[in-house]
Amino acid sequence: MVEAQTTSRPRRVLFVMNAAGGGAAMSTIALAEALTRKGIGACAVCYPAGTEVERQSLCEAMQGAVEFAPLYWWNRKLRVPRWRRPLSELKQIVTTGWSHASAARVARKAVEWGVDLIHTNTILTPEGGLAARRLGLPHVWHLRELVGPGQPYRLPYEGPSFGRYMRDYASKVVANSQASAAQVRSWIDDDLLEIVPNGIDLSCYRPRTGSARQQGLVVGMIGNLTSRVKKHPLFIDAAARVPRELDVTWRIYGRDPSRGGTVSGDAYVDGLHAQVQRLGLTGRVEWPGFVADPAEIMSQLDVLVHPADGESFGRIVVEAMAAGLPVVGARGGGVAEIIVDGRTGLLARPDDPQDLAAQIERLLRDPQLRDELGRSGRQRAQEEYSLDACVSRMLNVYAQALRRPLGQAEAFKRAAPVAARASE
Repeated sequence: MVEAQTTSRPRRVLFVMNAAGGGAAMSTIALAEALTRKGIGACAVCYPAGTEVERQSLCEAMQGAVEFAPLYWWNRKLRVPRWRRPLSELKQIVTTGWSHASAARVARKAVEWGVDLIHTNTILTPEGGLAARRLGLPHVWHLRELVGPGQPYRLPYEGPSFGRYMRDYASKVVANSQASAAQVRSWIDDDLLEIVPNGIDLSCYRPRTGSARQQGLVVGMIGNLTSRVKKHPLFIDAAARVPRELDVTWRIYGRDPSRGGTVSGDAYVDGLHAQVQRLGLTGRVEWPGFVADPAEIMSQLDVLVHPADGESFGRIVVEAMAAGLPVVGARGGGVAEIIVDGRTGLLARPDDPQDLAAQIERLLRDPQLRDELGRSGRQRAQEEYSLDACVSRMLNVYAQALRRPLGQAEAFKRAAPVAARASE
């Protein structure tokens, strides 16, 4: 058993991560780097997902203290065809030992690296809590997903049973938005839950100087084409409904397995290119592919559109606001929380291409409104979503967690029934 310290700040934090890339990883990396600047060490056990560049960035942020290893995903595999779920579960059992082996690996790395707090950056993997309870360490469990009935993610424990599990395996539960917290607020004790919005390093973003352009406008969305939840078809449908008299170029940024439509084989991406052709948008929709630097993307756009309504936060929306870009988002999930409709951006009804097109057209025809929303959006990003504010709030969470280390228990015996439910 590792002895947890009683001071208000940890000496070293072990992050348990479900990928080296994506919004959750970017937020975790930024937090780790900020902690390092404050003299708090950081290390990570990470599921081996992400590009080589993303993995290298993670290693640099953790100063080399990274272990890439399988983790058990205990959420129900709703997006996997039913006939494949048993095979998917069997593969997890083999690679993680039904979470026993993977949790033991996390515990070994915690001892090796001398950590005094474990922080899991997703609610979808249980290893951090299992290892912390085995070692008697505090555990901060991050909720970055919308979970529960009718939401994108379903867990093996929901309702009061989720609250009991969190009480046993989390010193604090951190939700990244009011939207994600709302799904579990009635399930867990009030003193266990904290809300800490993701923090963005605003120094990377510079608002565009000069008056807004009136011709040759560029409207874009950002979301890997391998992610079906970003709602690329909705963006394309809305683009087709904007009057053709407006001089607009439409761009979809993100990893594109079709290489701009030159390689077929992915049914979803092939369908997007077919949709563009069917709606007469060929030559007006561009596919720049993956661009590593979000600030570079923002410098190329006049309007950002974020059609997804099933996300708990919306990091790309905050990044656009930080760059002074006007944003059109969906009235749902965390995005509706970030955008103050009519003041820092515009909101459209979810899954309504006509309303989405109307909000985009409104911005395209009004350069003054674009400027006003851009300025107000940047101010909101600075006040509510800065990295400094996030780190300050997280350190407060860590201080509370350090006062509640998890005790040793028969934690691993409970992992098997959890895994069995996840395969349903």
